[in-house]
Amino acid sequence: MIIFALPAYNEEKNIGQLIESIDRTMQGAKEDYQIVVVNDGSTDNSLDVLSQFKGPLKIVDHESNKGLPKTIFDALREASMMCGKEDIIITMDADNTHAPSHSVQMIKKIRQGYDIVIASRYATGGEEVGLSFKRSFLSKGINTVLKVIFPINGIYDYTCGYRAYNCKLLKKAFEHYGDQLVESKSFVCMSEILIKLRKFDLKGSEVPLILRYDRKIGSSKMDLKKTVIEYFSMIFKNM
Repeated sequence: MIIFALPAYNEEKNIGQLIESIDRTMQGAKEDYQIVVVNDGSTDNSLDVLSQFKGPLKIVDHESNKGLPKTIFDALREASMMCGKEDIIITMDADNTHAPSHSVQMIKKIRQGYDIVIASRYATGGEEVGLSFKRSFLSKGINTVLKVIFPINGIYDYTCGYRAYNCKLLKKAFEHYGDQLVESKSFVCMSEILIKLRKFDLKGSEVPLILRYDRKIGSSKMDLKKTVIEYFSMIFKNM
């Protein structure tokens, strides 16, 4: 089974399109799937939108906004408790900037023996559409630094949240780290998770991602200055 674990906060304009696209993709690929959405205290109509979906969907609801680190932690923990040894967990942004069609190739690679597969803007054929120069420059710089300090064979995009995990890998991670799997306080948590997974001698790979930021409706929730500070803090803590 394929389990999609989606952290979501105020995505009423995006998440309906995303989960319908996941449904079409999985039906086309003839894959059994489950969607787990952790609603992080949304104040818009995200829950109403989700309730209209007729496919396999489980909602974990935070009564108040706890931020991405806690939300992605809960999404991965919920998915890892649901999955079996041969299952695959896929995380994606809920803002419809990640095309579910990429997941078919990611699933294939996991079944070929990879532990983690990242949809990467930096893989051959990857591209960013609609991302500001400032954010694009920051992302490339941070990824270069992380690749040098924390090298992982086959991985170049340390910040993208669109990933496929072998369920066995995440179960090992939760057994070892427990609540400390995610300790960062911002978007840096996605890089932190990947760096901590290095402990398990993971076999990584990437597929090209066309990041469609032009499809996102609504403003970014990222505080760039705070995020940069968090990256340096996380790097020093994990060196």
